[in-house]
Amino acid sequence: MSELLRHGDPVVRRVPQLARFRARCAALTEQDLTMPQVLHRWTVEHFRDFWGEFLRWADLAWEGSAETVCAGDDVETARFFPDVRLNYAENLLRPLLDVDDNAVALTAVHHDGGAEHLTRAGLRRRVTAAATALAAAGVSTGDRVVVIAPNTAATVVAVLATTALGAAVSTAMPDMGPAALRGRLEQVEPAVLIVDRAGSGDWAGAPGDTLATLLDGLPTVRTVLLLDDQPLPAASGLPVHRWDTTAEETDGTPAEWPRLPFDSPLFVMFTSGATGPPKAMVHGIGGTLLEHLKEHRLHLDLAPGDVYLHHSTTAWMVWNRQLSALGAGCRIVLSDRALSGPETLWELAAEQGVTVLGTSPAYLQLCQDAGYRPRDAVDLTALRAVLSSGAVLHDWQFDWVADAVGDLPLQSISGGTDIIGAFVLGHPELPVRRGRIQARGLGMDVAAVDAQGRELVGEAGELVCRNPFPSRPVAFLRDLNGARRHAAYFAANPGMWTHGDVIEFDPDGSSRLHGRSDGVLNVDGVRIGPTEIYAVLRQITGVRDAMAVEQRHPTVPGATRLTLLVVLEDGVQPSADLARSIRTSLRRQASAAHVPSLILPVPALPLTHNGKKSERAARYVLDGEPVANLTALRNPDSVDGIARALSAAERDAYHAAADDAATDGLAATAGRLWRETLGPTADDEHTFTDLGGTSRQAMTLVRQVRQVLGRDVGLEKFMADPTLPGLIAAATAAPQADDAPHVVRLAAGDPALPPLFFVHDAWGDIDVYWPLAQLLTGTGPLFGLRADLQAPDGTRRLIGDLAADHVAEIARVTPAGPVRVAGHSFGGLVAYETARQLTAAGRTVDFLGLVDVLPPAAMLTSPERLVHEMVDRVSLLFPSMRNVTLREMVTERLRPSSAAADRQIFVQTTTVANEHAPGPYAGPVAYFRARRRLPGHHVLTAWRRNAPRLTVIDVPGAHHDVLGQQHVVEAARRWSRALAEANRGTAERQPIVLPDPSGAPPVATRPVDSWAR
Repeated sequence: MSELLRHGDPVVRRVPQLARFRARCAALTEQDLTMPQVLHRWTVEHFRDFWGEFLRWADLAWEGSAETVCAGDDVETARFFPDVRLNYAENLLRPLLDVDDNAVALTAVHHDGGAEHLTRAGLRRRVTAAATALAAAGVSTGDRVVVIAPNTAATVVAVLATTALGAAVSTAMPDMGPAALRGRLEQVEPAVLIVDRAGSGDWAGAPGDTLATLLDGLPTVRTVLLLDDQPLPAASGLPVHRWDTTAEETDGTPAEWPRLPFDSPLFVMFTSGATGPPKAMVHGIGGTLLEHLKEHRLHLDLAPGDVYLHHSTTAWMVWNRQLSALGAGCRIVLSDRALSGPETLWELAAEQGVTVLGTSPAYLQLCQDAGYRPRDAVDLTALRAVLSSGAVLHDWQFDWVADAVGDLPLQSISGGTDIIGAFVLGHPELPVRRGRIQARGLGMDVAAVDAQGRELVGEAGELVCRNPFPSRPVAFLRDLNGARRHAAYFAANPGMWTHGDVIEFDPDGSSRLHGRSDGVLNVDGVRIGPTEIYAVLRQITGVRDAMAVEQRHPTVPGATRLTLLVVLEDGVQPSADLARSIRTSLRRQASAAHVPSLILPVPALPLTHNGKKSERAARYVLDGEPVANLTALRNPDSVDGIARALSAAERDAYHAAADDAATDGLAATAGRLWRETLGPTADDEHTFTDLGGTSRQAMTLVRQVRQVLGRDVGLEKFMADPTLPGLIAAATAAPQADDAPHVVRLAAGDPALPPLFFVHDAWGDIDVYWPLAQLLTGTGPLFGLRADLQAPDGTRRLIGDLAADHVAEIARVTPAGPVRVAGHSFGGLVAYETARQLTAAGRTVDFLGLVDVLPPAAMLTSPERLVHEMVDRVSLLFPSMRNVTLREMVTERLRPSSAAADRQIFVQTTTVANEHAPGPYAGPVAYFRARRRLPGHHVLTAWRRNAPRLTVIDVPGAHHDVLGQQHVVEAARRWSRALAEANRGTAERQPIVLPDPSGAPPVATRPVDSWAR
């Protein structure tokens, strides 16, 4: 029977599993193991007794002999359970005595909010059928399979089916670039490639797509299996099949699930690339299973009745670790939802009754910064523990969880892919100390040591483990003599495993993590292995050496940026061509996250006396701080060279800005706007994207070109040649902004469906809608309605007047038939009024889309207005929620006239918006609400008072980037579904007359029954 008793909700836990296991060990050893530190010391000093007893206590399915627990005492070479044979999938899916086989074991929540539930028996049947299908495709023991797929039930079935047959599996995310995927997966030499391309547009279609590029680098692949329903790729010379993992029955005799030796390959995983090219490490079946179940059952106390959600992707070892929790009899919750806002995980946890939630310090900080309080927003009564992994958890975050989440343990965990587990983690019987990790892992002699390998207590040192443990990687691929594995973990401190973390232990065994000691970068929350950058730079002629450094951002508080120090070959001079080659190569061969914000040519890189590069010394210089210990450097003058290079870059940026200010003319002004948008070091030859420009910044740039230069450069024209010369050419050829048409066709659409008119933004522009318009399906022709927001007397035009103009323009373009209107933010207010006036004139508006439209102050009740104003003031502390820096916000409040021109226009338009009082509207309204938002900023009750037929559709992003590049694909999916509903809701359609906005004669189109489409 489970030790869980329920008294309503939440779960009431009487006796931790650790207590039962400890009692068993104490009885066998006749020792008092009550104190946690005493128990840990026994598991280390007698690690063979501990692991042997745990194998028996865990009641796993295995065969052979466990008499030899560990052959050898050397941390590097010892082998565990050489005579034990077992199967990973069998141990996760077998029936358990205290678990209902028909109870839900896995819940997969999709990005659209839908959920799929599988019972333990149902999951076992699916894996059995999938394993049989894989065996028929030729997969067998010893093969390697790569699964590139998101965090879904189908992915779990594919992985478990692979392991059931005794093949090793490596998982990755579809959104990784082809170069990054090939750099890892070519080492795996897979026999079968399993791919889910859904939601990843680069995976299929044009020649040179990701799948074709990947297959070119994986010559060992015999078969490709597709988990999605997208079109089959062009002929690749390989068998390509669709694979349905939802089947629960086999066509014949189920394939055998062999029990294999303890160290047989199970997972192939990759290092971060901090100390060399990403290494392909192989983890064994037995070591992975024992370590995971030890952590789940003894440290985390997961048991039948628990619901475990640990936010992850398939590219991180946390995904594999959560998967093993099926062996503990609990239910696991998967999700392929993006973290679009502070509420995402908490809402999911409340919906699914999660008892143990795993997240990261970055997400907890996001919640705190947004002022989000989960305990006030959702029902978390089932939750009993929060786990945090992936980075250092700060002291103040413990305080925030206690205050904003609840009185429950916040357990920080540290380990990693290298051991597919944790060295330090939680403990069910120990208190949580603020800022500290509770305990060492049982069976692991973990310590902090100095440079001579001596143990440190109360002082930070290198994290090591001084005894063998089962979850060490059994091998590295392409490492026949084990030299790479030895160099990675055992060379630095002979006789110990050296992990690469800096840690401090107290006498009570609790610890504080200080971060990585191997140079992994974490820029704006994106972890970057610097050697992935170095691998690309090795291909660039003229670069001798380089160092990637995470620098404190000089103007954005709390942010960091990636700075690249480069040492050039003799005779090579810094040039724009070389900088362009570096940036372009990194973007194309790695990712946008690998493109540095600043490239500094330097004479030399700082080196320690043993020849290692000192990223720490370089970071001190770039951050403007004194280098802590110059005597530790072999070449201390290198720090002066870095300081001079940084000063020169800052001086050049200053002079460029001064030259712009002193020079008139279109080209000079365009250059100034270019650098204001991208940063002072942005040159005039790189493309906008290679310089790190986002879609939002592109819209800002073309808007400023209109305002400052008076030239109507559309976003699509700029993106055709997104360089500074291209911008200058487009601006030169563009018409004057005053002569620009008020109605612009954004996309052709289906002429048989009603046209959709997007209403301009707070500056009168429509560029924000252009990316969305290219992705929408199930819609008629798409138009943008532009406007001059300023009246002849210089005042701002009222929303009612703007709407009247749009009604007239819509009537000119579409004289009869139903129409659709939509708008974002200020444009949404105008769209709402436009729909009201169209309806009053007798026109049918069968779709009104409001994109995160905040209710105007005139629309709110007094209490609502008070809350809204308070939230608006609090938002000053969170500039990222407003797409504006703190300096800009303070300036526009204290000295409005000195703010940038576009900010002044925005403030004036906001004033007009807040003075507008929307009237009632009886038609249907689709309200697209940004997930990442400050509480209180969305008073939907105000909208529902005026528009009772309002439907809320959550979309990823914050208010300012809800239609931005990183979110527009998902937004388009949700828009298209909403438009499909509008199509189904109209049984008959009137003929739609659609003249070209330029004045061409109208053409009547035939009505089409939308159901037939």
